[in-house]
Amino acid sequence: MRQHWQRSARELQAIYRAGEGSPLEVAEACLARIGEVNLRLNAIVALDRDGALAAAVASTERWRRGEPLGGLDGVPLTVKDNLFVRGLPATWGSRLFEHHVAADDDLSVARLRAAGAVILGKTNTPELSLAGYTDNLVFGATGNPWAPDLSPGGSSGGAVAAVMSGMAPLALATDAGGSTRRPAAHTGCLGLKPSPARIPRRYGFPPLASDLQAIGLLTRTTADLSAMFSCVADPAASSWSRGKRLLIGAFAQIPGHPVEPDILARWRGGCALLQELGHTVEEIEPPFDPDGVGRLLLGPATAGVARVVRQHAGWQDRVTPAIAALAQTGGEAKAADYVDQMDAIQAFRWQMADLLARYDLLVTPTAPVLLWPKAEPFPKHVDGREAAPRAGAIYTTFANVAALAGLSIPVAAAANGQPIGLQLVGPAGSEERLIEIAGEWEQRAPWPTLAPL
Repeated sequence: MRQHWQRSARELQAIYRAGEGSPLEVAEACLARIGEVNLRLNAIVALDRDGALAAAVASTERWRRGEPLGGLDGVPLTVKDNLFVRGLPATWGSRLFEHHVAADDDLSVARLRAAGAVILGKTNTPELSLAGYTDNLVFGATGNPWAPDLSPGGSSGGAVAAVMSGMAPLALATDAGGSTRRPAAHTGCLGLKPSPARIPRRYGFPPLASDLQAIGLLTRTTADLSAMFSCVADPAASSWSRGKRLLIGAFAQIPGHPVEPDILARWRGGCALLQELGHTVEEIEPPFDPDGVGRLLLGPATAGVARVVRQHAGWQDRVTPAIAALAQTGGEAKAADYVDQMDAIQAFRWQMADLLARYDLLVTPTAPVLLWPKAEPFPKHVDGREAAPRAGAIYTTFANVAALAGLSIPVAAAANGQPIGLQLVGPAGSEERLIEIAGEWEQRAPWPTLAPL
């Protein structure tokens, strides 16, 4: 018999409805699971046991009366430590905020709380959530539930580790360059980066990268992803036709940027599966240079870092050299340079809008790399070639810069058993379409919903 901590949000709702379990029993099971595995993973860095149990008791009473608040009432979840949860620490993985406690809920957190979700605690993130691995000077490194000595990626490494180890079926996170999607690929879960307008932000830390950072959602099943997105998202400006067969542009091999052979093979298999599902897939030339796109992200990100750290006296002694370098670059930039960068971002958005006027969606690998040691910021090599620091982000950053929607889907593992993800990217407002295609994929090629930890 499956234990409560192993169940999806949809399964939990079913047992609540049938009277075969209660939100309190589920919260206790998830808290016990956290106690069992978190020391090995360092995924949750602030646990709200009392608050979670109180919320679970209230949810249990609502279910007893037959008055649940909605599709997430009584479902446990975690929140990334760069988002505000009222009364809990919000450190942003930084010594600058080591003792900071949030006075308000971030808007997405408030929406989840209003829907009856049970917030278990906060998950680990790198300093200012600006790295592709999850380690910081406050809490240390987070491990991957498939191999705890290896990295889950970043910056939402704590969130994915919590989901795939059974601590909670849902996680709220963020994504500024792949920070939800790449960790999802490295751990075998679903990771959604919505387009900027779909999930509004308020009451949290200031944005470091303008609207290039979005709220991210992490789940183990598409049904759960749909329910969570419906809870936190604003309505789309336009609707889509369910069941429509799509024209999908596909690319993976970008000159000068290596890809692990197993990942390339899974991408080819994914393109074939999409065709089996009735969609038309056309291989296209890569529509951008990843290095150029990375520079577009760097402009607003460095300015944002400079703004944040300069609010703290003596900040130079409390940040890592990497953050100090970003702050120096951002602080030296001129206003005219920033305007030029924003103009270039807008031009890139028009370029990608033109491409997505021809294709309904794009499909790429989510990341070109497999797992690497958790204390290292990036893998040293990709397909036998020396890797650059942003080698793992060549497929994801463009969706942030172009204000698109992106979703990482788990696919067959590499030959060594490590998880791999493929990415679907669509125009702004296409999140429901991405989730629908992922649901078709899940029915045809289901994936493991928990790591064998």
